[in-house]
Amino acid sequence: MFENPVEELSFVVLGEPTPEGSTRAYYIKALDRTVTTHQNKKSLEAWRNRVATEAQRALEGREWKCDSASAYSVSVDFVLSRPASVPEHRRIHPTVKPDIDKLVRAINDALTSILFVDDCQVVSMTMTKDYSDERRAGAYITVYRYPNQCERPKRGRKKADAIEEEPCDDPRD
Repeated sequence: MFENPVEELSFVVLGEPTPEGSTRAYYIKALDRTVTTHQNKKSLEAWRNRVATEAQRALEGREWKCDSASAYSVSVDFVLSRPASVPEHRRIHPTVKPDIDKLVRAINDALTSILFVDDCQVVSMTMTKDYSDERRAGAYITVYRYPNQCERPKRGRKKADAIEEEPCDDPRD
């Protein structure tokens, strides 16, 4: 789907992944305005800060171009802790909350202004969520940067500037 990436950056964020919470808006008549609240604001902020910190650590000592002229692809493997109440034979995969799309939204929001200017530049996502005994709980992230522009096609030369070709011999002669 994509050419070879110009840059690639991989890092791990340990800890239980936190999803982007649902928001609710309330109209307060006395204030004559709407107030928006987040469901899990404190834990989400801590998770986003951890993701941002690990991304910045991964960037230490290396060049990374964060610009609006690039396209990005993000691959995230979420490893969740298996609840003690759920034996391995009962549920192989985490088919319960948190939703994988909300987990990814939290990652993209945390990486905005660090690895890419805006998360709208992410044009491809690969994501999994699973339980694992081999890896610790967390997010295993790889971000790829791709050029999003190509060279302008050169215009053809005008006929007056064209090199005249020698006429071909007519095979009917």
